[in-house]
Order: sequence, then C-alpha cells, then structure tokens
Amino acid sequence: MRVSIAIPVYNAEDYLDACIESALNQTHAGTEIVAIDDGSTDSSGEILDGYADRIRVSHKLNGGTASALNHASSMISGDWFKWLSADDLLKPRAVEVLAGAAQRLGPRANRCIFYAEYDFIDEYGSPATGTCASTDYNALTPFKRRVMLLDHFYGHGSTSMLHRSTFERCGGFDESIGFDEDYEFWLRCCLVYGYDMRYVDGNIANNRIHASQLSALYAGNVAVEKERYLKKRVLAMLSRRERWQYHSALAWHQRGSLPVRARRRMWNAVLGRMSPAASSKLVCAYLGAKGALRRRRGQPAGL
Repeated sequence: MRVSIAIPVYNAEDYLDACIESALNQTHAGTEIVAIDDGSTDSSGEILDGYADRIRVSHKLNGGTASALNHASSMISGDWFKWLSADDLLKPRAVEVLAGAAQRLGPRANRCIFYAEYDFIDEYGSPATGTCASTDYNALTPFKRRVMLLDHFYGHGSTSMLHRSTFERCGGFDESIGFDEDYEFWLRCCLVYGYDMRYVDGNIANNRIHASQLSALYAGNVAVEKERYLKKRVLAMLSRRERWQYHSALAWHQRGSLPVRARRRMWNAVLGRMSPAASSKLVCAYLGAKGALRRRRGQPAGL
C-alpha cells in the first residue's frame, strides 16, 4: 500500500527540516514524500532542494495552501494522499497506523477521510501538554457524523489520509476561498458526495502551536462568519430536502449547548488581552485539558 505524504510549504524555514525528517522516518514501507514550495520568500526553497535526492520537490508561484495541495495531488504516485503541514511533525508509525486502518476497512476505505489523535508542541518542539486531542464519532451513524462536522470542524489536517480517487470524485481543494480549505473540502466530500470521517485510534502527530499562527485564533467573530459562509456554500450544493434535514438536525444538536458564536466571543476576548507567548501557552493548556476531560467522560474532544 503506497502512501504519498504531501507537504505544502510557505515560509516555514524554522520548522521545515524537522517536518521533513519526521516524514522520512516513517516505518511504513513504500512511503513517498512530495513537497511543494508555494512561492516562499525565505530559505524554505533552498531547504527543500537539499532533500531533493530523497523527496520529490516542486517550486511554484504563491497560490495558497489549497493550490499547493492540489499541485501535490497531481504529482503523487501513491494511491493514498497524506497531508502534513510544514510546521507539524509525524510520529514514526503515523503512516503505518493509518494504512493499517484503511486495509482493515477494505473497499469502504476509499470513501473515507481518516484522521487520528495528536499531541501539542511549542515553537521549540517541546511538549506543550501531556495530553492529546481526539474526536471519535465512529459510534454515530454516518448522517450524525456529518451533522457534527457541519456543527464544527474535526479531523486535523496533519493526521488525515484519503484515497487519491477522492479528488476525481469530489474535486480538489477550493483555491478561491483563501481560508479553511480543509474544512470546506471535508464538508463537500461528506455532505455532497457521501464520504465518511473515520477516526483511527492512535496518536500519530505533533501539532505545533506558535505565535505566528495565533492570528487565526484572534479572529473571533470573523472566524465564525467564515465558517458560516463555508457551510452555506456547501449546503447550497444539496437538494432542498437535504438542506432541510441538515438544518433540522443541526438545530436539534445545538439546542442544548452554548452557541459557537458566544464561545468564540469569549475565547477572543481572553486571547486578545494576552501576549503571543502567553496566548500560545493558554491555547495548548486549554486544548490539552479539554481533551483529557472529555476522554475521561468518553466524549469527543476539540476546540
């Protein structure tokens, strides 16, 4: 089973060596690495060229993450597409764990987006918390899993894996939106084309939290509005009856919980008053503590 790890790269010089080495150190035989330099203005391109004897490297004009991922999908030789962000790390058995899950599931795996657990590390690569985040909805029906995805994003990009035929059936990542490309793609695959988000038991990656990415967390209400736009965009691809079913199920689910917008406002208010360093520590502590609590309760974890 050949798996291709796709790494979209833009100005990631501080973390890129560690990222590539983590991909090279996979225990799964037949793992290919494809890295796309998306018009970096730092030394990322030169770093990638230093690995050209061991990985496939392509340089292109800057077009955004979606553009880089689509470019990578056209280059891979494997049947499976494994995304890895350039500031994250894979644990040695990451591909082995995902490939094993796909093989056990059989032909149904081709219409799944696999994802797994991960740890948090800080900008220096040190553990930021002793717990991991997880979102296991496998016990729910496929429809309820899609409702949960419509409610909130789950399935971290750097732990994800999907069959290359997905791009033929569902299209590629949307290059026109410029944000949350993974969430839009997950929604489109699942709601429109009937794919399943499939949790895999295993902690397979390190998600790096650093100051330069915190701007997205500060967005607060802006992020909520962006998500709302993406949801409307994908729901518009469905029939009127299907839209009604999803709206009804989502309203029922949200009835007993604090609305996402209110939670985001409170989160934004707290982060906006802190320094980037302090915010980074808070994010890691919050995510880790929430994951640990929900795991004890047998519930899914997530922001």
